[in-house]
This record gives sequence, C-alpha cells and structure tokens, in this order.
Amino acid sequence: MTPRAAAIHALDRWLRTGAFPSRALAPSSPFALEIVQGVLRNKSALEFAIAPFCRKSPPHAAMAALLAGAWQLLFGDIPAYAALNETVSAARSLRIATPGFVNAVLRNVLNGKDAILAKLDAAPLHIRTSFPQPLVERWTELYGADVAEDLCEAGRGIPPVTAYPIENGVVGQPFTVPHGTAVQALPGFADGAFIVQDAAAAATVSDFLAPRPGETILDCCAAPGGKTIQAALAVGPAGHVVALDNSEARLARLRDNLSRVHLSGRVETALCDATSPELAAMLHGRRFDAALIDAPCSNSGVMARKPDARWRWSMDETRRVAQVQRGILRNVATLDVGRIVYSTCSIDRAENEDVAIAFACECGWKISSGRTLLPGGGARYRFGRDGKFLPSAWHDGAFAALLVRAI
Repeated sequence: MTPRAAAIHALDRWLRTGAFPSRALAPSSPFALEIVQGVLRNKSALEFAIAPFCRKSPPHAAMAALLAGAWQLLFGDIPAYAALNETVSAARSLRIATPGFVNAVLRNVLNGKDAILAKLDAAPLHIRTSFPQPLVERWTELYGADVAEDLCEAGRGIPPVTAYPIENGVVGQPFTVPHGTAVQALPGFADGAFIVQDAAAAATVSDFLAPRPGETILDCCAAPGGKTIQAALAVGPAGHVVALDNSEARLARLRDNLSRVHLSGRVETALCDATSPELAAMLHGRRFDAALIDAPCSNSGVMARKPDARWRWSMDETRRVAQVQRGILRNVATLDVGRIVYSTCSIDRAENEDVAIAFACECGWKISSGRTLLPGGGARYRFGRDGKFLPSAWHDGAFAALLVRAI
C-alpha cells in the first residue's frame, strides 16, 4: 500500500468509527502520517474548500480521499501533479471511492486554489483554524477573543519535539529535535542518553513536585513515564518511586522506557486504577513524601501535538472527566502522603482550578501554588482569575497545582 493509500485508508476508518487515525499507520510511513496529521489540523478548512464542488456530502471513503488530496494541494509542500494524480490512483487502488469523482473535485480545488485560500483568510475563526466552534466559544469565554484566536493559531502548527539529556544521573538542558527526525534513530536513544518530554511536562516535576534526594514518590497515572523518570533521577539511589497505570499496554511502554534509561531497579511499577478502592488496599501502610496525579483529561492543551483530540472534545466530556479527576484526588488523599501535585494537559479551568479548589474544600487540603501554561510560544497564565500573561518559549498547554494538608 502506498503512503497516500495508507493515509486515505486511515482517514476513512477515522471518519467511520472515530478510531485514532495515526494508530492505523505503520511506523515506516512518515509521509502517510504527515498527510493524516495535516488533514486533522485543517479539517474544517478542507471541508470548506471542497464543499462548493460537491452537490451533497460525499461518502466517508470519498471524503477521506478528498481531504487527503485537498490538504496536499492547498497546504502541502508537494508538486500539484503528484498530489492530484497519485491521490486519485490511491483511491482507485483501494476501491473505496469513485476515482472520477475524486479527480473532478480535486481538479476544481487545484484550479481555484488562490480564490479558495483568499476565502479561507476571511472565513470565521473556527473554519480558518479548524477547531470545533463550541471549543472556540469556550476558549473565548475563559480567556477572551484575542487569546482564543492565539490558541487556535498555535494549534494549527506542528509543535517542536523537545528532548532532555541525562548526564551523570541528572536531567540536563533541553534541545530541540529537528522536524521530521525519528527520535528513536538519534544517537544515544537506545542507550538512554535522553528522554523526550515537553517543557510544560518537565516543569510540572521540577517546579511543583520538586522531588528531593531520598524521597519516596507515588506516580499515579505514570505512563509513558517521562515524569516518572524525572522524579526517579531526582530522588536518587536512596529514594524510591512507585509508578502506577490502569492499562497493561501503557504500563509495558512505561517499563520499556525505564529499562532504556537504566532505572528499572529504582522504580516499582504496578497495574492499578487510581479511581478504584484497590489503590488504598494496594498501598496500605506505606508512606509517600509526595504523590503526582497527572490525571486523564480532555487534552485541550496538546491539540497541536494530538490534533485528533479537538474533534473528540465536548463540554459534556470535559465535565465527565472532571468527576474522574476529583475521584482520583479523593482516593490519593486517603493515603499517607505528604503533598500532592495535581496536573493535566488541559487548559480548561473546569478540569484544573475548579477541580483543585473543590478537592481542597471537601478534603481539608489547601492549594500552595498553581498555574496554567497556554500552548504555543505565547504566554503563561498564572493561577487565579487575576493571572498575568507572560512571554515564554514554545510549550504545550498544561496545568499544575501543589496541594498540602490544611492541618
């Protein structure tokens, strides 16, 4: 299967089932992944471009081919003849779409490219930047129209991949991996010379968890393990980290990462659902200096890195996840733990400040410090409604709060 055919097949499956499209691609198909990610980042704009040339909404298979082809023609750095002809050939080879229809629509897109792009520049924000309109309205409610636009623009781009070297058992200064480079192919990766981690995630550990040598740390939602590794290095050989996750597959990935950086013997791993009473039973009688809850969330802070997340977002789901987050916090608070760091990769206060404040009030804890980082090269939003925006380098969106017992 050619890369274009693989991309169309993955997009067709996503449109039909909602399944993660990138997971349907082989690791050896970087161009297919580029097409899929490009479509996910520009879906509304592409639908806007295609619509005038379709009398009715195309079937999923045809729409997948049209989206893949239109992205190449409008936004991809690809010769037009190759984008058009090879996409039509891919649709023909898959036998899932009408090649003549795909060819006709894409030729209209190509011939009208300048006019289409001009119309897109004048289109509403949610179409121009390809974010669901309710999500744009939510960000406008939370942060105002100007910041909401900044968030949408940040979500259109391809974020950098940041890595942190491990030197003499210490996490060093980050470096940016060149775009398009497979980190697994970089010198030193297999030997554990560095970890891949966004700056916002790294700051959660360094600025809030702040593990000290000799401490015992509980990491409740640990996979894939970047924060776990950072904590294990900070507590040193005299300390200990217990890392939990509720997915065997994710736990296997965590263990692989720990093995790669030679920390398997310093981190205890276990399968455990942090929302379940089994957490207290498993850890009964054990004391932890600190617990990290990197909770499941809407991923609204990482939609540039995970563009499919924007198309799964809803306010109802955000509220549902917030209840899960509060349950994890209440569960961890029953343990013998000195301090708790609650973090998400969300930028919605319904999952962040509101959850932390409700927990503190209900369970006799208090918020020592906290902040929300907005994604992009744009701004840092400090905790609270009167927070200030400060310039910063690129990072994902993230929230973190340090919680301590009130008495």
